[in-house]
Amino acid sequence: PVVVENRAGAGGNLAAEAVARAAPDGHVLLVATQGIIAVNKALYPRLAYDPDADFTPLAMLGVQPNLLVVSPRALPDVTDVAGLIARVRATPGGMPYGSNGVGSFTHLSMEILRAMAGVEMTHVPYRGSAPLLTDMIAGTVPVAFDGLATSAPQVRAGALRAIGVTSAARFRAMPEVPAIGETLPGFDASPWYGVFAPAATPEPVLAALEAAFRAVLDSPAWAAVLAQREADPLPGRRADLSALMTRERAVWREAVTRSGARAE
Repeated sequence: PVVVENRAGAGGNLAAEAVARAAPDGHVLLVATQGIIAVNKALYPRLAYDPDADFTPLAMLGVQPNLLVVSPRALPDVTDVAGLIARVRATPGGMPYGSNGVGSFTHLSMEILRAMAGVEMTHVPYRGSAPLLTDMIAGTVPVAFDGLATSAPQVRAGALRAIGVTSAARFRAMPEVPAIGETLPGFDASPWYGVFAPAATPEPVLAALEAAFRAVLDSPAWAAVLAQREADPLPGRRADLSALMTRERAVWREAVTRSGARAE
């Protein structure tokens, strides 16, 4: 039996702290994105847990890319990433862009894009996706990153235009949308999900849990779950998740530093 306990708040820090303090016997696990594992240490001045030392990688669940979307009303002639970059360079003072909030993936992803493209832009934070998309559809905000689950319906309805996907390769559910990395090689800023155990969990327990997860993650049933949620599998084992964590910490730490974002 599995009991799911949602501990919302503080960007996932409350849930992470609870698991970090749990008995390391394999009965309490953490499902987390790179926000908890790779971003929050740079974003929050104080944490009650250490994402580097308090968790052991266990299983890679999946990845759900974000979309780079533009407002057809504000940018009727921008149809791809190269066109957006050219338009930004031609905008005096830098083009504004929206996000779901200061320090969010959508904010930091644009900071990565801005740095890789060598352009200046002005951040306009919103309190979540709904008000951001409302203003984008109206043409008030020209461009933003947003979660695929919330922005894809607007794209399919023609209210927004998707010009890039944040995954390293094109997303199978929207193959017509290029990966941003096709224009900016090396760009990869997609939210991923993994399972972690408290750091002192014994190796035999970790091995047994990994085997149990693998039986599910390699099944057609799991592939169907991911497809229903417009996510892709994230192949790999514990060592691969550990390597991913190392890479992601460097990428997002730099993005946080560049943005100047801080959370309390």
